Parts: sequence; C-alpha cells; structure tokens
Amino acid sequence: MSVIIDYLGHSGFFAETAGALMLFDYYTGDISFIRDRSPEKPLFVFASHAHHDHFNDEIFRLADVRNDVRYLLSFDIEGSREVPDGVDVSYLKADETYEIRDLGTVTTLLSTDEGVAFLVKTPKETLFHAGDLHWWDWPGEDPAWLAEQEEVFAREIGKLKGVPIDIAFAVLDDRLEYNFHKGMELLISVCRPKYVLPMHYWKDAGVIERFRELPCMKDTDTVLLDTASEKHWEL
Repeated sequence: MSVIIDYLGHSGFFAETAGALMLFDYYTGDISFIRDRSPEKPLFVFASHAHHDHFNDEIFRLADVRNDVRYLLSFDIEGSREVPDGVDVSYLKADETYEIRDLGTVTTLLSTDEGVAFLVKTPKETLFHAGDLHWWDWPGEDPAWLAEQEEVFAREIGKLKGVPIDIAFAVLDDRLEYNFHKGMELLISVCRPKYVLPMHYWKDAGVIERFRELPCMKDTDTVLLDTASEKHWEL
C-alpha cells in the first residue's frame, strides 16, 4: 500500500493513491495545494452530508483549476443551491455500491446523523470515511433515542465486518464526555483497520491520547495516528 494522507482539520482529509486523488468532507483549511498535486490523476471530491462542517462550497472552485474533478455527494445535498451548474456530480444514496470509473467502487452506509459514510475500494487499497456515522451517546439524552443510536451504529458498522480496511477516518468527539470512546472502540473491534485517523474532535484534541491509553488500544493491531500533532503521512 502506498497512500499519501493530508489532514485538513475537523473531518477533512486529502488522500492520494497510485491512481487517484480524493478529498473528503472539506470544511476548513488551505486546499490550494490540490491544484498542482499529480495533475495526471483524476480528483474525486466527497461530501458525506450537507452540514456546514462537512460540506463547503469552496470545493467547487477546484473544477476551475483541475481538468478532471468529479463530485460524489450524499443524497441529502441534492437540490442545494450551493451546487453550481456544469460540474460532474453524482448523488449517492445509503446502502448502495457504485462503480466509479477510474477509482473503483464506493459503498455507502447510512449515517446515524445525516447522509452517508463512504467505503472506497481502489484496485490496491480500501479507505473508509465515516462522515457523521458514529455512536452519538450524548450524556443526558432520551434513553429511547440513545438505544436507537446504538442499534443503528452497530448495524451499519457490522456491515463492514470481514472487509479488509487499510485506512479509516473515524469520529472521536470530546463533547460526548465519558462516552467519547464508544464509537471508535466498536469500529476498531469490528473493522480492524490497519490505520485509524481520529476526526471531528472540536476543542479538546487531548481526546486522542486519552483514547490511546484505553485497554482496547492495547489489544489491537490497529495503528492510531495522531491527527492533533501530525498532518501528513505516507502509508
């Protein structure tokens, strides 16, 4: 496997494989570097749902500076005024597998919040971007709602059991307080990715080191990469 990863902040990642470039859930940060990155490779731009911290209309300016840009957007973005005319866009429904020319396949999972998560299989590697698919176990929330959150998250992540995943971009949200670890812990135990990169933490980046110290990280081969202190990897 040879994948270059750049962390752009929040849930935004840029990935370069042998045959393609991928931008996931851009929200903030400098993406001008994409203009000149491997111009012979197609660029696929993903947005998991319409929330402003996952979908920024700046992504459409990339079509002005690159020749081959294709947008793979969640179904809930369809009809948005922020999507300009003339761009190559596909809207992906949940629980579907799509054949994407020059990339491979993209399988979607239903999010526990809005939109979808993406499982991207290229000829040489498999990447998973969770979007807002997470076990949102908010302290003090309605017990029935929390039970549904747990059920849906376990069901959707369970669809990935036995699928070899090289790189997973997954939620680790400090706002869940003492429940911060549950979603990431279940994802790692079920999916067993080679690498996992935490995302969607807000003010407390120390949540990554706290997770690293949990027993679940002592009993796994998954490598936890510290997106709080590093922004670039060649895996």
